[in-house]
Amino acid sequence: MSALLAGLTVLIIGDSHVTFKDSLLTLLPDAYVSAGAKVVTYGVCSSTAADWVVPNPNNGCGAAQRIGNAPVGDAVMKPTSPPPIASLLEKWHPNVVMVVLGDTMAAYGQSEMSKNWVDEQVKTLTSSLGDAACIWVGPTWGEFSPRYGKTDKRAQEMAGFLKTEVSPCTYVDGTQLMAQGSVKTIDGVHPTAASYRQWGDAILAQTMPMLEKLKKN
Repeated sequence: MSALLAGLTVLIIGDSHVTFKDSLLTLLPDAYVSAGAKVVTYGVCSSTAADWVVPNPNNGCGAAQRIGNAPVGDAVMKPTSPPPIASLLEKWHPNVVMVVLGDTMAAYGQSEMSKNWVDEQVKTLTSSLGDAACIWVGPTWGEFSPRYGKTDKRAQEMAGFLKTEVSPCTYVDGTQLMAQGSVKTIDGVHPTAASYRQWGDAILAQTMPMLEKLKKN
C-alpha cells in the first residue's frame, strides 16, 4: 500500500457500473485503497442523478455497498432506493464524491434525449454535495442491442452534454478514455470483465492525479 492518497476519504456513488462484481465496484475502490484512501462505494442499478437526492422507491434492479476493499458480494437483486446523498455526506464526511452516472439518463432506444430533464437531474445532485469536491465519470461506448438500444451516437451526445452540465464537478469523459468500437459488452451497455478492466484502468489514470492534487490542497 502506498500513501499517495492517505487521509483522503472518497465516496463513490453510481448506477449498475458500480453495483456488480468485476465492474467498477471492484476496480476503483481496490486501487484507491491501495493508494491509501478511505473509500466507500454505493451502487444502485438504473438509478439516475436525482434519485440520490430524493430516493425513488420504485427504482433499482440491484444494489451494493462496499466499504474499502472488502470482498465484493452478490448485489441485492430487488428494487432499491439509493441512500440520500445528504445522509451519506453526514455519515462518511468525504473529501471527494465520485459520481459514475450517465447511461441511465441517456434515453437509449428513444428518438430524443430530454436535455432539460437531464439538466434538472444533474443539477439536483451537484447542488447537494456541500463542501465535498466532486469528480463525475460519464458513460463510455457500448454495443447496440435491442434490450437497451444504446448507440455510439447517443452515448457521444450524452457524454458531450454532461461535460457542460456537471460543474463544479470535474468531468471524466468515458468516450475519450477508450477507442470507439473497442468496448465489448454482455448486453450492449455493461462491459465484459475485460472491458471493465480497460475502462477502470483508464479512469484511474485520469483520476489518480486529480485525487493527489485534492489531497495536497
